[in-house]
Amino acid sequence: MIDAQSIQWFPGHMAKTRRLMAANLKMVDIVVEITDARIPQSSRNPEIDRMLGQKPRLILLNKCDVADPNLTARWCEYYRSKGILAIPTDCKSGRGLNEIIPGARQVLDEVMKRREAKGLSQKLLRMMIVGIHNVGKSSLVNRMTGQERAIVSNIAGTTRDATDSILENEHGKYVLI
Repeated sequence: MIDAQSIQWFPGHMAKTRRLMAANLKMVDIVVEITDARIPQSSRNPEIDRMLGQKPRLILLNKCDVADPNLTARWCEYYRSKGILAIPTDCKSGRGLNEIIPGARQVLDEVMKRREAKGLSQKLLRMMIVGIHNVGKSSLVNRMTGQERAIVSNIAGTTRDATDSILENEHGKYVLI
């Protein structure tokens, strides 16, 4: 008889990230999920949908400068058919990043109207940025903050404590969680 051992395949940093996401999800208005525009479905964590539930979401198809523009447009349509706004972006050059805040406000339009009707005006738009490794999370944080807040690396688990930045631009104030 073979003594079967239980193999733990789930890396510790992924388990920790899941716990942090679950703990902070209540504090955010919208989740910005970053994928690689060249392989949008393969560069998504399949657990994200389950973890987010009905939380409003915006998908960024990053690295669109090196992806087929026709296929990227088709992916945007696919996500739109699922009720999710997708925006082609390139975090290194900044292409498409000026559409993130207006896109988030568009996704949250009904939520914001309900809050205003109750007399709750919200000054900050709280966003959580998620995605698997090497899709551009650090590059996005650095672009949006205008600083080198996050280390850009091809090593998983490098971006830590690079958020909680309150930013302001022509579209209003927002905070990265």
